[in-house]
Amino acid sequence: MPPAYARPMSARTTLLQPLRVSVALATIALILSLGFLALTAWHSAYRLSPLENHIRQIQGLQQTDIAIGKLLTRHLGSHQPPTAMELAHIRADLDDLLQQNGQLSPKTPENLRMASDYLSLPIDNPSSNLIGALSLIRKVLTQENALQQQAIKTARQSADQEFTIALIALIATPILAIAVMIWFRRRAFRAVSRLSELLDNVASLRFVEIRPVSEDDPLAPIYDHYNEMTASLRTVAQQSRDHTDQLENQVRAASETLLRQQAELENGAKMAAIGEFSARLAHELRNPVSGISMALRNMEIETEDPDHRERLGLIAGEMDRVTRLLNSLLQNKSFTLETPVQVSSDQLVGDVVKLFGYRLPTHISIKVHSENHTIVLPRDTVRQVLLNLLKNSCEALGNQPGTITVSFDVAKNTARLTVADTGPGYSEALLTRGIRPFQTGKADGVGLGLSIVQHLVHGAGGTLHFDRNTNGGAKTVIEFPCEEPDHAHHHHH
Repeated sequence: MPPAYARPMSARTTLLQPLRVSVALATIALILSLGFLALTAWHSAYRLSPLENHIRQIQGLQQTDIAIGKLLTRHLGSHQPPTAMELAHIRADLDDLLQQNGQLSPKTPENLRMASDYLSLPIDNPSSNLIGALSLIRKVLTQENALQQQAIKTARQSADQEFTIALIALIATPILAIAVMIWFRRRAFRAVSRLSELLDNVASLRFVEIRPVSEDDPLAPIYDHYNEMTASLRTVAQQSRDHTDQLENQVRAASETLLRQQAELENGAKMAAIGEFSARLAHELRNPVSGISMALRNMEIETEDPDHRERLGLIAGEMDRVTRLLNSLLQNKSFTLETPVQVSSDQLVGDVVKLFGYRLPTHISIKVHSENHTIVLPRDTVRQVLLNLLKNSCEALGNQPGTITVSFDVAKNTARLTVADTGPGYSEALLTRGIRPFQTGKADGVGLGLSIVQHLVHGAGGTLHFDRNTNGGAKTVIEFPCEEPDHAHHHHH
């Protein structure tokens, strides 16, 4: 397995490549330019050196030519032959020229030696010897001058060529360097834009695989790493979706269970309300029934007709049974009061609305206006009251689109819960006379819903007020006594 730094290094190399290449190209161009200039300068110097030697040679030849000419002129004018010293001097000059080796023509050394021989002692005929040496020297001069002109012409042509090459190099090198830099930069920016594309994919949760652009794509290791990451992310995203679905199903199941339990509780509450009503009824009936029983017993003792006595005995027995029944009804306990607990009002209302939202038809919406307060009150009672009122509003709206508004606020140790809807509203009878058990406006209703609400509210020491909304719908205002947690005794469940 490669070391951990291999991948980041290759990415860094890719991103820094244009800069490195630019610097390298600039350096190479500079070295080449300077090298070429140095070579040209050296070449020019190399060409000038033999030319300088040659010029010295020609100067020497010219001086020798002049010296022999002078001797010849003197000899021809005054018949005075050249002295041995003068001839030795000229021959020494010719030896020097031979040793300098600055000639351009290969025939020059031979000609110079022949000229030197003409001037060697003894000389029989000075004039012919001087003329022979002079003609050789001039022949050499003519050849050397012609060759020098040729050499200068060649040198000039070379210099012109070098100048042209230098000029072309001067223009071409930067252009080439810029072209290569642009190519590298485009390649590098392609890599950067690909990286940007990868980041965009991740940001927009598009977990697609990326393939390298070419076989030598420098970002190939990054793509491998990215593909591994996207594969993991795809798995995680799928797991998250599955988990969310699972949670939604669990929440739905839990809410259905809660609503079913709520219905059962409601049913229990209805039965309790019936029980309480029965108890009140039993209380009212017991006194007259016991009076009738006493009268029947007296009549049974007083009457003499056995047939009447038997009948009165049977009736009195039935009345005793009624009394026992009434007594047993009265012994049934009423609702037990709930212990208040500390709650967050937002959470209390929010939980109930959310729970109810699962069975809410799409054409009905619920709006909540609540400032959060932490208070102590009978939580379950409030929940049941709110659920009952929401259910009533929902049933009142029926198939009509509408809105249910729930408000909860707390002031001076009183929690006020208001539920209003855009339905047909409460009947005139209910608004004027208040709640009567077993009175209902619904076709399939028993008429105990609001009666239970009233019972729960009164049991918790609260008040209940029915009203019309501004738009004609039903409005129910309930006030519960509550406490701030600072002043309350904290109850633990």
